[in-house]
Amino acid sequence: MRHCRAWVVLAVVGFAAVVMGQAIPPELAAMADTERAFAKAATVKGWRDAFLDFFADDAIAFAPAPTSAKDRLRTQPSTPFSEFELVWEPRLGDVAASHDLGWLTGPSTSVNHTVKDAKPGHGCYLSIWRKQPDGQWRVFIDVGASSPEPVQFAPGFNRIAMTSRYTGSEGKDASTKSLTAVDREFNADIDARGLAASLQARTTPASRLHRPGSTPIVGADAIARWVAAEAPKASATHGAAEAAVAGDFGYSYGTFQLTVPKPQAGAYLRLWNRDGDGRWWLMVDVAQPIKQ
Repeated sequence: MRHCRAWVVLAVVGFAAVVMGQAIPPELAAMADTERAFAKAATVKGWRDAFLDFFADDAIAFAPAPTSAKDRLRTQPSTPFSEFELVWEPRLGDVAASHDLGWLTGPSTSVNHTVKDAKPGHGCYLSIWRKQPDGQWRVFIDVGASSPEPVQFAPGFNRIAMTSRYTGSEGKDASTKSLTAVDREFNADIDARGLAASLQARTTPASRLHRPGSTPIVGADAIARWVAAEAPKASATHGAAEAAVAGDFGYSYGTFQLTVPKPQAGAYLRLWNRDGDGRWWLMVDVAQPIKQ
């Protein structure tokens, strides 16, 4: 079993206790190892062909409505690593107790070597992984957010998880229904109280907000402050959700609209953990604006 660096952050918000620095479960280690193999493949055959190899056949991309990720990839040229360099590594993640769903995030760097004196581009990716029938982990959703500088993470690979995890037995369908209701309620709360207040009520000290053009914002208070200053007027519409068989982890996605400071629209992706009391907490929120 892999072990992460011996550092711990323990925090309580309402009923949510989140710990980082836990021992890495074998399935999470396997998922992270698959991500590393994915990143290495990109250095050998180029990013597009590596994505085709490591994406699930039913993987989706947002445009902003969900569409086939592989179909979109096939419209892109196969570009060698020597022309377009894309490197990344997993630094943080979690896996459901049922080992069917998980997620990873980490820093990414890209360089377009076909452009003279091109400077590196920095970002932070987020990927949702699904266990396939053959036992392999494959990417189901992958989204990234650009950053003005290299994105920093704690040393090594770490797990972020609830210290008190949901252990009910309601099953995948009922858990997905529960998560769907929570995501819709969250969107309604955005309309009623604003995005900053809604996020502060559902996030933890380890929660993450990924927004293009900004380094990731971490922690409920920092997230609320950033949103209040940068994106005070927003609305969102639920699209779909899926919970793990264990009911302790899931994701949701849909579309969003911003009116202040300037009109913007796109897709959102949210990752949720469920605590021992059955409450869903928002662990990662990513916005992917429509490219103009």
